Amino acid sequence: MRVDQLSAALLLGLGACSGPTAVSEGDFTIRATGQDVLLVNSAERPTFYFLVERDTAAVINFATCVQGPQCPHVAAGATVGVPYTRITGYQPGKREIIVYWWRSVPSSSGPQVERLHSTVLEL
Repeated sequence: MRVDQLSAALLLGLGACSGPTAVSEGDFTIRATGQDVLLVNSAERPTFYFLVERDTAAVINFATCVQGPQCPHVAAGATVGVPYTRITGYQPGKREIIVYWWRSVPSSSGPQVERLHSTVLEL
């Protein structure tokens, strides 16, 4: 392998080890500020979410929630700040989390998850 190919491979490998500090997908934006994670919802309906430290995500199961006050969400057109200390499994020194988010749609049996999204976010 030539030196320039090796350098490119190493750079790509290093970049794959961590996620971005900000992610936008459609009308939902996620940004790490150094103290909390800002969730910005510019949609016309609520966006539900779950934040978990990346290593912790491998050993837990979580269920989506789409109805009631116990379901963490960002209201339509609103912003929510989630302190790092409120992230499931977070401990000082941890650098990556997984952010899951979804919206609900009506169905004959009540609200259900429309589509589950996820991204790795670097803190």
